[in-house]
Amino acid sequence: MPKTCLVVDDNVETVDIVRHILEKAGYEVLAAYDGQMGLDSAKKNHPDVILLDLMMPVVDGYTMNKHLKGDLTTRDIPVIIISARSGMAPMFNDGKGPGIRGYLVKPFSSKELLQMIDGLFKKSST
Repeated sequence: MPKTCLVVDDNVETVDIVRHILEKAGYEVLAAYDGQMGLDSAKKNHPDVILLDLMMPVVDGYTMNKHLKGDLTTRDIPVIIISARSGMAPMFNDGKGPGIRGYLVKPFSSKELLQMIDGLFKKSST
């Protein structure tokens, strides 16, 4: 059964690119275009990982992650940040972001994305 990735980003092009990369690699992909849609989808679908943009309308990525980690049904879902804000990467990669398992700076390569996600699933299966 393929792992499910929820991509939460207000940029439709980014979602489409990530969807293409992940589906080609055998993952199932769900999409949401703002943090509220992402929260609703996470609660309904319980994805194996969430790829989360920080700067979005309605509910931003910071707030979405806070809600995810505060909810018993979603708090254990790993989150990978995908953001153009490169200055934030060290904070999240040092484990200071609650539940954050990685940080990819846009634009990122398909190789970087797959290495991070594949690595996450390899760690969780050992």
